[in-house]
Amino acid sequence: MSETGETLAFFTEGWQYHQHQLSMALAQLTPEQLALRAAPGLRSIGELACHIIAVRAGWFHYNLEEGGEELTIFDTWGQPNSPPRSASELVSGLEQTWQVIQEVLGRYTLADLQSTVQDEWKGQVYTLTRGWVIWHVMEHDLHHGGELAYSLGMHGLPAWEDGGKRDLA
Repeated sequence: MSETGETLAFFTEGWQYHQHQLSMALAQLTPEQLALRAAPGLRSIGELACHIIAVRAGWFHYNLEEGGEELTIFDTWGQPNSPPRSASELVSGLEQTWQVIQEVLGRYTLADLQSTVQDEWKGQVYTLTRGWVIWHVMEHDLHHGGELAYSLGMHGLPAWEDGGKRDLA
């Protein structure tokens, strides 16, 4: 394995652990628990999970042109007034989007990470490296995953099955 592959594998392992913890935290939640919010006006636990899934699917499918058409079902999941999803739907969405991410991270070379894609936002076109897109999705996952964990904890629900700790040696 190349040095780039080894580096990506290192970060993929940590991201996969985060993915697993999100899935485990959501798996047993009831519809009432998924509707809980940290405060009025903030996304509910279920809406946070939908947002994570939709952003993963959007960036990987439309910007990186990875994953198949099955990712398009997640397009509307992060939109306001999107119908609530069950815990099993959320876990499935996390798993499906993670499979695409994991496949890409296992295949991309340094040249792939340095190659560029175009994105339009608010009428302006941006040129981004594929590596930046992957970093952006990762930091987005971590940000909103933390928000989700905080929301769970403030309602007395377990956020991570081991308190977020694991043997890192």
